[in-house]
Amino acid sequence: MSTYFHHGSWWIDLKVKGKRVLREGGYKTELDAKLAEREKKENLTAINTDFLRLCEKRLEDLEIKRSKDHFQTNKKLCQELIKRFGTKRITRDSIEEYLKEVATISHKLANRRLVLIRSLFNYGIKRGWFTRNPTNGIERYPIEKSRKYIPPQEDIALVLETATCEERLYILVVAHTLGRVRSVNKLRWEDVHEDYLVLYTRKARNSDLKEMRIPINAVLKDVLSKIEKKGEYVLINPRTGKFYGYRSKLLHTLCHWAGVKYFPYHALRHFGASKLDNLGVPLSDIQEILGHSQITTTSEYLQSLRGSVKKSMKRLEDLQ
Repeated sequence: MSTYFHHGSWWIDLKVKGKRVLREGGYKTELDAKLAEREKKENLTAINTDFLRLCEKRLEDLEIKRSKDHFQTNKKLCQELIKRFGTKRITRDSIEEYLKEVATISHKLANRRLVLIRSLFNYGIKRGWFTRNPTNGIERYPIEKSRKYIPPQEDIALVLETATCEERLYILVVAHTLGRVRSVNKLRWEDVHEDYLVLYTRKARNSDLKEMRIPINAVLKDVLSKIEKKGEYVLINPRTGKFYGYRSKLLHTLCHWAGVKYFPYHALRHFGASKLDNLGVPLSDIQEILGHSQITTTSEYLQSLRGSVKKSMKRLEDLQ
């Protein structure tokens, strides 16, 4: 039943492929409800069945090709957009209005939503379902970039002294690979070689899995030799027997016990990159170590490649 009487007024209930896309009440007569139903069906058929198909196919593709987190983020966004634009025409103005509401929470969040919506419609354009992207011309919200906190080496040393043996080895692996912690957590023994190891990341803009070869310096080699092989992963969570997720409480606790200002895992990447830069390591070496796709991400200026990346990583060996 698509129109029905409920709690003193008439309601309409629209479904597409068995899924409810609109439920609306408050109509005084059955005729009013049926007229509204017909109008909304026409709008929905003309506009949003294509949008629903776009969301459905995009999510099917992301679930197979992208990370679980990326899929869940897009799924949540699609559900929110379908609920908001169930029977409305999706235009640049309507998307700008939506982003304006998100921006009241966070400019950064609004910009992330803009990127995802733009990618969603570009997906449809590539498949011939749409002729233009309604996000065209929408500008990102300005963000005031705060200076990244880079902990002094003395504070990192105090944290290492406070940590247990297992925690110390864990932090040193993160620090001496300069890797993103989620990638380091998934490091397999099969990816550890004599003088280098391989990390995999999805940080690149196209979100494809990217392989990064990281030279192993003397400290990292010593640390890896002290880690007992208990499975396919290097860093095993003893409670689950699997690799770690994100050990969010570890550094909070250790910084508190050490009496130093809190710093996250990513600060170790900033610390290592800054230390290499201060020691005169070529920016192109630092770019390769960090896995940046563009050197402008590493710095605003470009230097030619001089020396080997392996020698550059040896500069970190006094942190142990």
